[in-house]
Amino acid sequence: MRLETIYLKAGTDKDGETVTDERIAQRQPLTLNDLYAAEPEVHVSGADRSTAQRVYVRGIEETSLNVTVDGARQSGNLFRHNGNMGIDPFMLKRVEVEAGTGGALAGPGALGGAIRYETKDAEDLLLPGQRQGVMLRFAGQSNGDRLLPSLGFYGRPDERFSYLIYGSKTWAGNYKDGGGNAVPYSDDEPAEGLVKLRFRPAPDHEIALTHNRREDNGMRATQANFGLPDAEPQDQEFIRETTSLRYSYAPAGNPLIDLELRAYDNRSALKRLTASPSEGEWLTSGLDIRNRSELGALVLTYGYDYTREQSRGRAGSGPRVSETGETHGLYLQAEYGFAGHWLASGGLRYDSASLTDLAGNVYDGDHLSPNVGLRFETAQGLSLFASWSEAHRGVRPVPGTQLTSGINAAATDPTLEGERARTTEIGAAFDANGWRAGLILFDTRIEGSILYGGQRGMPYARTRGGDIDSRGFTARLGRDWGDWSLDLSYSRADVDYAGVPVGPGDWSNGVAPQGDKLVLDIAHAMAAHDLQFAWTSILVLAEDDLPATFTALEELPGYAVHDLSVVWRPAEGQEYSLAIQNIFDKRYLDHSTPYSVSGGVTNLYEMGRSIRLAGGWRF
Repeated sequence: MRLETIYLKAGTDKDGETVTDERIAQRQPLTLNDLYAAEPEVHVSGADRSTAQRVYVRGIEETSLNVTVDGARQSGNLFRHNGNMGIDPFMLKRVEVEAGTGGALAGPGALGGAIRYETKDAEDLLLPGQRQGVMLRFAGQSNGDRLLPSLGFYGRPDERFSYLIYGSKTWAGNYKDGGGNAVPYSDDEPAEGLVKLRFRPAPDHEIALTHNRREDNGMRATQANFGLPDAEPQDQEFIRETTSLRYSYAPAGNPLIDLELRAYDNRSALKRLTASPSEGEWLTSGLDIRNRSELGALVLTYGYDYTREQSRGRAGSGPRVSETGETHGLYLQAEYGFAGHWLASGGLRYDSASLTDLAGNVYDGDHLSPNVGLRFETAQGLSLFASWSEAHRGVRPVPGTQLTSGINAAATDPTLEGERARTTEIGAAFDANGWRAGLILFDTRIEGSILYGGQRGMPYARTRGGDIDSRGFTARLGRDWGDWSLDLSYSRADVDYAGVPVGPGDWSNGVAPQGDKLVLDIAHAMAAHDLQFAWTSILVLAEDDLPATFTALEELPGYAVHDLSVVWRPAEGQEYSLAIQNIFDKRYLDHSTPYSVSGGVTNLYEMGRSIRLAGGWRF
């Protein structure tokens, strides 16, 4: 039994990672941290404080990736010490991670790659022969006394229409780390709702509407991504609301037309209800029109996309201030198979971005980003591949919580045009006779990252920062035999900022140290008893390649964490699962979580031993 799918093509001829719903059912993730724990190229900072979590892919923060939920872009940066999104993992059908600079189809600004969250549909939940259904699920966790009930109604009354209405609510106290110490302000009570409607008005036509809303309010540490014991809490309200509308037309028998039009609107807001209240919002809206044409062995995908990003902030009863940026994009991606074993790909993306800041400075940036790729596959399961891609991102708005302090016009560089990234990858993969293996070598460079300043209530200023370099490799080896499977993966990413190894203080520059990460997965299926067992071991080596300015520690300590899960499906529509995370109660810190700040070392430890039980019923 294979725990995850590794093969994903998107944009260029690149391989990526996919977190499947089967993987989610086994691990019972509760936050983004849990969701990516066993993914070798991904780290999540902020420990298990859900409101502080940020995702890093090969050491590059999610704010430099194109992140979408059901095709709706989730861009934005609310507050430098908080995360920017959260999601109920149970309703995810899959998560696709495309590491490295995106290709023409990855969307605008995919400097470090893309993350695509896709939620389940009614068709994923209906039992065979069923037209209407109800889903009821209860999940609980020992560490923090977490309780998570969820309820869903869904159906497909006829062949033209389907619907899904889903809601979940969490109650959780502060969790304890591996030393038995409660981590303050890690309690949360998020509520999430999802509505999906799909209508097929005529053959070959489909309209889909998705609306997702999440609220996560409570007392938070002011600097939620730090673990300082003297952090002063503040009452915070977080809301993320996403709506997307998709229309597709793919006439049967016509290989020239596979049309998709998608429009979306996303709003994220963070309110800090203190004696001096403030709020920041990030609004992203846009559309994407694309068509896919098959001309024999040549496949073309081409289109236009538009993105509008607005950041808004307000302090106390003062005026609301905002910045708005726009990006227009044209793109073409081609794939051509020849000689039976070869696949060549290439594409172009043209982006035109503009923004006006509070001082009236106008930032315009146009760029043409090419990509090329080549893959050779043999009938014996071996494939060799190489790719090179480039991406551009225009100047972006400043987070709303910083806009309220105004702009330092004298320190701002009005000549900025944006950021540019390039990724080169070469690798090999093998999948045959129960064996699978792979090796990818990568090199990503983001030239002239843009810094926004505005720390500690000071006026912001846009300036040119240092170059970001992420170089390394990911190796995999797996084997299936009978009802058993074993997968081993190892990833190393050496990340530099301005020519210096990344340290714990570089989180404010959008990068973080990663540490070499080794993941072992062993799975066993007992079909006669409807049982599936999985063991996962995660080993992160100590990191001593640190900047000379970091003197708090000689090295970032390594750690090893082991998890066990059992899934039982005694009948169709029933699923019961047990997961024990961090079995040996290890006390550790993820390397991507900030270790040091002015005045000392933070101690935002990960969750200790956690026993999770879940039961789900579909009627």
